[in-house]
Amino acid sequence: MPGGIYHISGPIKVILGACALIGAYMIIDYFFTYTADAYVSADVVLVSPEISGFVTEVPVDRNQKVGAGELLMQIDPEPFALVVQQARADEATALANLRRSEAEVQVAEASVTAAVAKVANLSAQQQRFEELTDNGFVTQQRLDNITLSLEEANAETDSARDMLRAATHQVEVMRSTYDASKSATALAQYNLRKSSLLSPVDGVVSEYSVNPGNYVLEGVPQLGLITNSNWRIVANLIERHAARLTPGQTVYFQVSSDPYRIHKGTVRSIGRGVSRMDEMPRVLPFIPLTTDWIRLSQRFPVEIDMGEFLKGHKPMHGGDARIFLVH
Repeated sequence: MPGGIYHISGPIKVILGACALIGAYMIIDYFFTYTADAYVSADVVLVSPEISGFVTEVPVDRNQKVGAGELLMQIDPEPFALVVQQARADEATALANLRRSEAEVQVAEASVTAAVAKVANLSAQQQRFEELTDNGFVTQQRLDNITLSLEEANAETDSARDMLRAATHQVEVMRSTYDASKSATALAQYNLRKSSLLSPVDGVVSEYSVNPGNYVLEGVPQLGLITNSNWRIVANLIERHAARLTPGQTVYFQVSSDPYRIHKGTVRSIGRGVSRMDEMPRVLPFIPLTTDWIRLSQRFPVEIDMGEFLKGHKPMHGGDARIFLVH
């Protein structure tokens, strides 16, 4: 150690250099967050027919702007119009049967009223004849005849009441049938309306493969709409970085459609959980962790509002993005 100067050997220099690099990396990693694992996203609506049938018209082009309520696809309406026609005929028949049953109830009520009046009349005669028989003014035979007539009238009254109950029950059955026929008509009309597949939102039509003549199935998506709302950046951040973010925090980003400028956004939400396996149904987001030769750290999706950038720029769904921020 001549002259009081310490000489550091080569291996120690390497160790010190590595420690310095590790320290610098830890400081940068602690104070800065950056990722290129990010993309631009908007809400995408998958449009599916609610009925099955043959396509007669697809009046929109790929990548065309459409407004809510605009026709996207027409399914042959004729079969559904015929069903509506049949349903209306069935409804009219059911209504006629209901009105006839209601009229039968009125007839049965009149029969009960008449039978009750007859019983009351015969009961009064029987009471008078009993008094006259006791006094010898009426023979026993006449009294017996009145008594027999009264018994027959009581039986007729019971029968009339049974017929009234049956007629009333028939009205309930016919009313239920009529209500069911009205529901069938409403459903047939609904299906007829749904033969015209309308855009549920404003947006841009994505690629599609359906053409006139194709047979489409109920519930199977035929085209997609990229909506004009809810644009955002989704950044997949490693756990230690995502855990330190808070909603409203300022973030800087770049997008590939405007690559030479930096824009300011804010953290909208931080994913609190991901799925470790790619399985269906997928309730939590799944982010693949393996490449061809390395396993990455677990990442969590962070949504970022794009702020003023959206006022002067038209983003592209699925486009690349990069985000960075200082803690």
